[in-house]
Amino acid sequence: MEVLSTGIPVLDEALGGGLLEDSNLLIIYDTYSNGWALAFEILRNRITEGDFGVILDSVLPLTPLKMELGMLNFDVEKEGRAGNLAIVDVFSSFHKLDYGEDYVYTDSTLDSATFLPKYLHLYRRILEERIHERRPIGIDVTVDGLAFLLGEESTIKLFQSLMALKEKARMEEKRKRPINILLLNRGRASDKLVSWIALYSQYVIEFCSSSDSIKETMILRKSTLPEFKPREGGYRFRIENGRVIIE
Repeated sequence: MEVLSTGIPVLDEALGGGLLEDSNLLIIYDTYSNGWALAFEILRNRITEGDFGVILDSVLPLTPLKMELGMLNFDVEKEGRAGNLAIVDVFSSFHKLDYGEDYVYTDSTLDSATFLPKYLHLYRRILEERIHERRPIGIDVTVDGLAFLLGEESTIKLFQSLMALKEKARMEEKRKRPINILLLNRGRASDKLVSWIALYSQYVIEFCSSSDSIKETMILRKSTLPEFKPREGGYRFRIENGRVIIE
């Protein structure tokens, strides 16, 4: 399997070289943390390498999602209209919102009972209409948001099914293998959910914010690469001028 760069040299080195294709990266953060932004910094860097972004959004309408990403100068609308990104808009599907943007994929019949087949149908449409031969870089915004909509038990079973489908695709398909980045707010998830999703992730990064500093602690909990270099005490993380800074 190919090891892909995150576009952040200090992070690549710490992880043992980067991210394996077909792997899951779990980013855990707390209520006031900006650790989720790391996912979009990686996505921005991978798009410049020719990859395609897929955002699975289960927590926010499109407008506040754009606002949140404004702090990173990540323009969802620009990237979507340029053909570099698509959104599987679970939130808007559940709440019957329609934006009329061709890069935003919704299904007003989506519900907890039929989620998996309808989600897969939307994803296949994106593969055929937009991704083509490019590598998908997926961001789940967020695992806890999906669990709120579907229920935790259903979400865990969903991830089990997705792991099986990923393995089947690995054996049968010849296209470029994806990277999936899973965002999880620790304050909205049970220990059980965190434990299961960590099991399904080849990389785990945890962020801890501080009430008296804009800098956060970033701790690398897990990497499957033999050159993995965990650092005692972690790293310092902040956002400055619209970019992620790791020290």
